[in-house]
Amino acid sequence: MNETNKRKPISQEKIWMKHYSPEVASLPVPRCTVYRYLKEVNKDHVEDTALNYYGTKISYKKLFELIEEAAAAYAAMGVKKGDTVSFLSVAVPECVASIYALNYLGATANTIDPRMDTSSIKRMIVESGSEYLVTIDVAFPKVKKIIDEINQKKIIVQSASRSLPLFKKMAMKLAVRTDIPYSDTIIDWDKFLAGGKGVVPEEAEYVGDAVVAITYTGGTTGFPKGVLLTNDSMNSVSFNFKYAGIDFSIQDTFLGIIPVFTSYGMVCGMHMPLCMGVELIPIPRFVPTDFGKLVKKYKPNHMISTPAFYEILMNSKEMKNFDLSFLITMGSGGDTMNEGLENKLKAFMKEHNIKYPLAQGYGMSELSAAASFCVNNRYKQGSVGIPSVLNIVSVFDPDTGEELDYYQEGEICITGPSMMKGYFNQPEETANVMRMHDDGQIWVHSGDIGYMDEDGFLFIKGRVKRMITRFDGHKVFPVQMESIVTARDDVSNCCVIGVDDREHSQGQYPMILVQVVPGADGDSVCKMIYDYCMENLEERGKPVAVVAIPEIPLTGMGKNDYRALEKEYKTFDYTTLCS
Repeated sequence: MNETNKRKPISQEKIWMKHYSPEVASLPVPRCTVYRYLKEVNKDHVEDTALNYYGTKISYKKLFELIEEAAAAYAAMGVKKGDTVSFLSVAVPECVASIYALNYLGATANTIDPRMDTSSIKRMIVESGSEYLVTIDVAFPKVKKIIDEINQKKIIVQSASRSLPLFKKMAMKLAVRTDIPYSDTIIDWDKFLAGGKGVVPEEAEYVGDAVVAITYTGGTTGFPKGVLLTNDSMNSVSFNFKYAGIDFSIQDTFLGIIPVFTSYGMVCGMHMPLCMGVELIPIPRFVPTDFGKLVKKYKPNHMISTPAFYEILMNSKEMKNFDLSFLITMGSGGDTMNEGLENKLKAFMKEHNIKYPLAQGYGMSELSAAASFCVNNRYKQGSVGIPSVLNIVSVFDPDTGEELDYYQEGEICITGPSMMKGYFNQPEETANVMRMHDDGQIWVHSGDIGYMDEDGFLFIKGRVKRMITRFDGHKVFPVQMESIVTARDDVSNCCVIGVDDREHSQGQYPMILVQVVPGADGDSVCKMIYDYCMENLEERGKPVAVVAIPEIPLTGMGKNDYRALEKEYKTFDYTTLCS
């Protein structure tokens, strides 16, 4: 090809924009706080339902009142612009209101998974510099264990039962009994709100990269890193969905099952649907086996889930001969769906009268969740869709950094306003993921291998980075586990690999392979390591087995050859070991 006629690079050609209307490309991007954006886009239908919390309907008007009431209470307590408040809570209305209330003040919500082990919770609270903690009542026993070490001025206790209808509230109070020693320091939500009576807080001015929330991700190492979500990053994702061409109407219903303390849940499961004016049905504690019951009960028009949860939905008794024609958007993200499961789901959707194909998407916490997605009939088998309006996605040679052409496989990189500000207090990790290219733009390096076709559809083929993805989309990173095991005197080397999940059609579990020192009893060492992991590691990060092998193979560079081990043990039957 003559150099003068050479096609522009993918990132400049933006071939995917042909799928959007010219009007969308010229729309003004939101330049406001997430609280202000939420209020602005819903100003003409404030009497409509914002939250449907197990039958309690909360209008947008009431939600704004709750947000401003909470903002007054946080301000009265001493929270100001630039402060951080830690959360060990879930998607109850009070938590949703709190996140926006802190943004109203210009403060940050440090959101922590209540299922984490206490040492991780303590570290995340202390390192954030927060002086105030909000916890759901059922997580208080964990707080109690570390209360003297986290040094919080106030601990505010939220309850999943507070906003329930009366009969459900009484039933939950009987089922969930918590012994909480309330005091001047430990207060319940109502006492907290009472402290803000008569206070009129000042609304923070818009700053694009002001941090709205810290969510946690494993990234490329085994220790969770805090992802800094901003006004611009969260609003841009909501903008992308709002103008993507999704078949939706104001007051459609959206089933929110993704935890709010994740980037995916906070942005795509909370802020985005609320900014589209839908009725959000938040499920604070999602139990996968209840998926069918929830869909049958609420009949949502839209929902987003992981591939593994859809597998559970397909197999649920509630879905047998059940008409799903009310379901408009069946979105999938959090993990790449394998072809076998996609074909099964495709047949399931046809049998159950779902109008549009599966809306697969692609993103990462560092991109405030979603960067590309399929919409309505804009779909290709095996693809995760086209880049969203405000994102630029391209493929680069991971060794040379050269931008590749259509159909050429390389590392997927993304730039645009949905990028995180960075990792909290980890500049080196930030620089490793967010890199400036020759075009002068900062690109997020996904660590995923894929390609783009000439229609702008993105296809994921594998991962550059080493991680193990469970059936439910949870990422397990070998480094932390390996560091624990190799610290033992009776272990000379170890390698953590992924082995196929034997109960689900996709996903893997971590398995530890150890090389013991001469003279050590391999079976005894493995049993001790396994028992330690069962007692000390997070539930979803525990290995399925610990196996002693004669030698850990090495690459030519002297590194553990985990790829060779994964190939050898991929279908290993771990069910008879350490169980």
